[in-house]
Amino acid sequence: MALLTDGDILGLMGVYGYVAVVILISRTLRSKTRNPRKIVHILTGGIVFFWWLFDTRWVMSLLAAFPFVPILVLFTPISPIKKLKDSSLGTISAEGHPYGLVFYAISWTVIAWFLFDDLFAASVAIASMSFGDGMGDFIGRRFGKRMYLPNRTLEGSFAVFLFTMISVIVIGWFYFGVIGYPQFFMPTMMIPFGLGIGLLVACLEAITPGSVDNLVLPLLVGLFLHVIGA
Repeated sequence: MALLTDGDILGLMGVYGYVAVVILISRTLRSKTRNPRKIVHILTGGIVFFWWLFDTRWVMSLLAAFPFVPILVLFTPISPIKKLKDSSLGTISAEGHPYGLVFYAISWTVIAWFLFDDLFAASVAIASMSFGDGMGDFIGRRFGKRMYLPNRTLEGSFAVFLFTMISVIVIGWFYFGVIGYPQFFMPTMMIPFGLGIGLLVACLEAITPGSVDNLVLPLLVGLFLHVIGA
């Protein structure tokens, strides 16, 4: 493997620095929110705005994403280190599905490797999980009143749709407008494209079991976007 490029180093600094800030924010707000884990879930999606810095696939996938898999396992109920399992991060992880953040990191790793040459699709796939699913769960639990499926409300699913759509538009503007990523469709098509992906993600999220949605949802969205050439 080649040595790290300047872009790879900047990318690693950006990712790890950003994650440190997210963890700090979640710990700071822990006493002021019911579910600090959801803060980590949502805010970590901002990593997609650092992906363009990386020059090599293996660095983005194996050094920027994969290390979080074994690290997060140490904070789950199966951790052999009790001190870590009972730590604040371990407590945060246990507040939702105990392995949700581990599945999150696995999704990042797989998508970073297989969609390295299609960063728009990769970013939208992650955003559907972090911003779409994350905000859907938050809104659904806090304001959801109209249940239409077990553990699914119209308010929550609408939030998944809305925040996924907004994410698609923002990511498209960032990669196609700011970064100058190769463009496969006109900017004027971004809104209807966002509407379509938002609807797709809302439907997938509604039928995906919550225990595995951090794994299934982004991988299916990423595969779909790659197949259609987005």
